[in-house]
Parts: sequence; C-alpha cells; structure tokens
Amino acid sequence: MYRLRKIALAFCILLFSTGCWDSKDIEQVNFIVGSAFDKAPPTTSDEKNRQKKRVQLTIQTISHQPGSSQSGQGNNQQKQYQNVSGTGDSRLEIIRQFALKTENAGVGAHLKVSVISESLLRDMNLELLLSFHARTYEVRDSCIMLIAQGSAADTLKIAADIPSFELIGISDNQYKTNRLLPPVTHGKLQNLLEANTSFAVQSVRTQNKEIKFNGGALIKGDTKKLIGILSEEEVEGLNWITGKIKGGFVKGKDPKTHGLILYEISSVKSKIIPHVKGGHVSFDVNIDTIGRLNEDWVLAGNAFSNKFIKRAEIAATEEIKRQIKQTLTKLQKTYQIDAAGFGEQLRIHYPKEWNHMKKNWDKRFSKAPIHYHVNVTIRDYMVKGRKEISK
Repeated sequence: MYRLRKIALAFCILLFSTGCWDSKDIEQVNFIVGSAFDKAPPTTSDEKNRQKKRVQLTIQTISHQPGSSQSGQGNNQQKQYQNVSGTGDSRLEIIRQFALKTENAGVGAHLKVSVISESLLRDMNLELLLSFHARTYEVRDSCIMLIAQGSAADTLKIAADIPSFELIGISDNQYKTNRLLPPVTHGKLQNLLEANTSFAVQSVRTQNKEIKFNGGALIKGDTKKLIGILSEEEVEGLNWITGKIKGGFVKGKDPKTHGLILYEISSVKSKIIPHVKGGHVSFDVNIDTIGRLNEDWVLAGNAFSNKFIKRAEIAATEEIKRQIKQTLTKLQKTYQIDAAGFGEQLRIHYPKEWNHMKKNWDKRFSKAPIHYHVNVTIRDYMVKGRKEISK
C-alpha cells in the first residue's frame, strides 16, 4: 500500500510539473461568453448578391489579465468585458477578423448566450446562420439563444458587470414569473431545426442600456425564419398550454365584486390529447394547477369562506382561459403556426395519420378545433384568514 501511494505521488508531481506542450497561460486567453448577430450596415463596395448575406457579428469576451477586473473609482474604473465586432458573409471570415483587432485568442467553449436580431432572422434562415456553431466543437449545447427586438449588439452593452451573465441570470427566473419561455439551448435548437418543427424563443428589448425580456419570437419550421412575435400575455398562454410553468401568478377579478385577486402558482400539469376521426383532427388540452391565494382586494370578512375560495378559483380559471384563447388565436389565425407541440402529440398517438399530415401540418393546425379545460385548486391562503369547515 505504501509503495502504491509513493508511485501515485510521483505521478502527480510529474503531471503537474511538466504541463501540456500546447498549453497557454490563462492571461493569454480571452473567453467568449456572448455573441450577437445583426444585419451588416450597408456599404457601397459590396456586390448586391453578397450584401444580402452580410452579417455583423459581435462577441463579448472576458479575460484574467491583471487589471482586467473593476477597480478604483471614477475614470479609473475598467470594464470586466470587451466587445468586438466584425462583418462578412461567412462566420469563419468574421472570426478571423478578430485576430486583427485583439491581442489574445478567443476561446468559444464558454459561450453562454447567442442573441439574434429580429430583422436579420426575418430574412435569413436560422439553420444556415448557425451552421458554424453546429459544426464546431467549441460551442457547448448548453448555450442559450435569444431574439432581440432591435439591435442584438445592444444587449451586450447593458448596464451590468458582464452583460452575458446578466442575460443568463434573467432567463433562470422561471420560478418567479410565468411570462418567461423555457430557455432554448443550442442542443435543443439543433433538434428542432432538423425536425422542421416550429417553436418559440424568448425575445428581449434593450432601451437606455436596460434589458427587458418581453414576449416570444415565433420560428416557422419549414422556412426556419422568424414569422412573428408573441406578447407577454400570449407567452403566458403558451406556457399554460405546454405546462412549462415553474412559478408566477395570475391576476383575476372576483366574479361578484370585480375586486382584484392574485393567484400564485405552485404547480402546473398540462396534457394535450389529439383525436382523429374521418381524417379530421381535434385536440383537448387538460390543465390542472395548484396554488395559493396570495393577495386580494375583496372584503371577504374575518375568514375565507368556501364560497369565496370558489370565487377566487373561478377568477383565476377565467383569466387563464382568456390567455389561452388569445394565444391560440395568434397561433392559428394570425400566423398559422404550431409552436405549442400539438403536432408532436399527434405524431406520438397517431403515427400513421401524422405521416400523411406532417407536410402540410401548419395549415391543418390552423383549422383544428381545440378545446381547453382548466382546473384551479387553491390549497393555501397564506397567513390571513382560514377556510371554513363544511357542516
């Protein structure tokens, strides 16, 4: 045993003393943590056929060079990050430009977020735009994607220590609000693009160096381009349909007094059930949610009666149904796009029928009857009042 320990110790000393032949000091490496894609500004020198494909790529890097962190006061304060931009009709061409602008090499293995401008994605195929990301081994599958309403590069300039980390932090707030879409990671994105599936991605807007996550961008499966934007309320409705809600609240009105009632969400279960009869497709969406009565502006007396709790459940139910109806109208009538996974459930339960419908699914989806059923249960009333016992 002693001899084995001695051999292991000698091996560790040899390993850490020699190092790797191609290693670089950490001070000589810039870690790419964010990227932003925008339309390239117009120029007179480019040919027209190339101009349409030109993209402006902005990367955000951090380094461990001495003095790179914030220190001092006033004008001596330094940023913890650096943004570098380049333009071209090839991602590799743009990345090679950065070697002419920065001293140290950039490493993409720590890329956290990619932001794409709405205007660029309306004209350019998303799969082609991110083909370089799919081919390279550097970009990890955990990198998330966001769509910017406006300049994507501005999202990497918001007032934060490191803007890319701020974007990641906000996207993790699903347990606080139901107006955030589940993050679309690079790994999930590749699966969606290969399956020609329509989907929704979280959109953001920047103003005066402040960021806000507002709504969702709809990507059409066959064209792989942006087709429209969902509002924040429509994102809520989409999350109710898919059941991908970790927290948040519903603001309803008491059916008797019209006073404000806030229902806080504890759990949500949603199930999409497809039906095929005579070549016609329809769906039932069953939603069950449990939560608590967090706030109300209704004078209900010293105790919460069973009748009042029932009214609160009705108030939350009606508001959830309103959000779902608004979202389905936008998906089926305005954009004719299935971004809620109805086609996936049809594929699972009726694979043969799906093979005949999948080529023209978005049009079929726009005409499919969808019935939704919402069941709200209030089990907690915080510290105010108590539920009366039925006699």
